[in-house]
Amino acid sequence: MESADYLLPKYVQIKNMIIEKIESNQFEENSKLPSEREISEKYGVSRMTARKALKMVVESGYASSHVGKGTYVHKPKLTKNLTEIEGFSFMVRKQRDGTIASRVLEAKIIEADSLLSEKLKIPIGAEVYRIMRIRIVDGVPIAIQESNLPVQLFPNLLAHDFGSISLYRTIFEEYGVKIVSSTQILDLEYADKQKAELLGIKEHDALFLFNSVSYDENNNAIEYCIHHMRGDKCSFYNELRTSSSASGSLPFRKG
Repeated sequence: MESADYLLPKYVQIKNMIIEKIESNQFEENSKLPSEREISEKYGVSRMTARKALKMVVESGYASSHVGKGTYVHKPKLTKNLTEIEGFSFMVRKQRDGTIASRVLEAKIIEADSLLSEKLKIPIGAEVYRIMRIRIVDGVPIAIQESNLPVQLFPNLLAHDFGSISLYRTIFEEYGVKIVSSTQILDLEYADKQKAELLGIKEHDALFLFNSVSYDENNNAIEYCIHHMRGDKCSFYNELRTSSSASGSLPFRKG
């Protein structure tokens, strides 16, 4: 707790302490938070003060309240800015101090079909690395990620263990390839049985389907990536600005 926190109302101090424990994983995802009575007894405050503290934790997006059952940890969604090109690990570390892990489901060489040929601008039948991973944050599966990269650009790429190291960092540091642009498509889908089992969710739960093609400085397509991201754990946003040349021509409507 910060040294100046003692100046804050008791319920705010308690709220801050609970959130600190959530962020440091002392209270883990989906675990039950102390009840109003337990908080009241531990901190020597009234039940009303304890209730206010728990309500503020919920309103801050760190927990959800269930009538008759209690309050459970539910960390804020990870948010991705669609105007920025960044790897999954970098995106998470900007928002949390928790642990990030990957479990490799598949890492092999395949032949490009018509879709990969179109996306990566390579002939049908050309060799492509396919790397499929589950991306995990604080022990919770967040996304299934499928990366497809041309073999000709990255010799011996599969010699690296992408369960423990960054793919983007590897292609930059080992191969000198820098991603400078990307085309992206965001859609929705529902989890089939396999995806539900891998992500620890229910079949038919909502997922974000996020597809992207990334390009290097020479406009070579270096990766076609497909993300299946949990709708209850992730969100997306975009930053739009009106150009100075267009601002004067925007329609104005009264009312």
